[in-house]
Amino acid sequence: MNTVNILEDRRVDCYSVMTELTVNDYLNLVVQAYQNRGRIEGQREALKTSTSIRIRKRMIEDLKAGAVLPPIVLGVVMPLENLDENSWPTIHEKIIPENIYIIDGMQRTTALLETKNHTNGYLTDKKIRVEYWIAKNTNALIYRMLVLNTGQVPWNLRRQIETVFRSIIQEIKEQVPDIDVLEIDESKRRIRSGQFQADQLIELYLAFGARKEKIDTKEHLADEFTKQDFIESIAEQDFTTIFYQVLDYLVKLDKLFDKYHNNNNEEQRFDKGKDLFDSQPARIGFVVAIALKILGRPGNYYNVETQKSNWNEIQEKINNFIHRLDNMDENEIGEFLDFQTLNELISQKSGKVGDFEREFFLKSFQVLVEDKFEVPTMTPCWRAYQ
Repeated sequence: MNTVNILEDRRVDCYSVMTELTVNDYLNLVVQAYQNRGRIEGQREALKTSTSIRIRKRMIEDLKAGAVLPPIVLGVVMPLENLDENSWPTIHEKIIPENIYIIDGMQRTTALLETKNHTNGYLTDKKIRVEYWIAKNTNALIYRMLVLNTGQVPWNLRRQIETVFRSIIQEIKEQVPDIDVLEIDESKRRIRSGQFQADQLIELYLAFGARKEKIDTKEHLADEFTKQDFIESIAEQDFTTIFYQVLDYLVKLDKLFDKYHNNNNEEQRFDKGKDLFDSQPARIGFVVAIALKILGRPGNYYNVETQKSNWNEIQEKINNFIHRLDNMDENEIGEFLDFQTLNELISQKSGKVGDFEREFFLKSFQVLVEDKFEVPTMTPCWRAYQ
């Protein structure tokens, strides 16, 4: 391995390291990531269309003829203080394969594997260029990826965030100790408060950053606007820290509401306290309402001083709110939640159910935030959509 160049990105506190690896060393390094589709949820497997197969065959023939591939880009999140040409070999040895993400180069990696298999390995000593994006935290890596990604195939916002999906989930587990994350490959359903599906947490992350209750990744123009809104948010180094703290508040409220177990025999959509945040639209409404208060609306992004002031105020008010709920007994929690009103109003849906519920809960939790978490019951919140 020869280090070609190391550049420090001081904007988001990470490093770009351009290296040379032999094909064999590269494949050994990323084998686990490749077998798990790049360690990227939503990443393309080796494409099987006739066109993609032809392109890959051409790539293999080019490799045999001595062609140089564009650099493959790997993402790594690891604690790092200083990095230079002298320290790189030692740091490189500390990179754990499980923490490597193939950000740009899944198809080239497939071509390299096929070339190795079809040529009895005689090209494995050939050198290729590999660029590492090494960051201390996920926030920096995502910012670099969204702003500077030069991948040949454009990805929508959700797919790019899912690139570092596992790293985000790991940070959530570390920063939100009371959360129980249900992984995508688990068949478990949420059976108690504090449990959340991993893919739904990613949607909360997207909604919080975009400050929107609906993320439309199918419409290209809408996705581009959303991406710019998200970049605006994540440009601040405290963004992910604030999100994790908001998520921690969500978990705390989820568990406090779970004190209410309604013993009536009537089955309703929202029956027990846990049912409120069983609803993904309700979770999204909660985090987006707080994001709008802290960060500002899309197109009207607050400066850092205003954000800090707003966040400090919200923390003070929500801590008081949690303390108030903690002192309530089961019946008082039930009266506070007023699910009877919620069930009556939520059943009056029109149009797309999912869109209606997201708008409904966003308006509901905006009232809670605007009233500084001091509402006597949730009734005025539920009636906000009328």
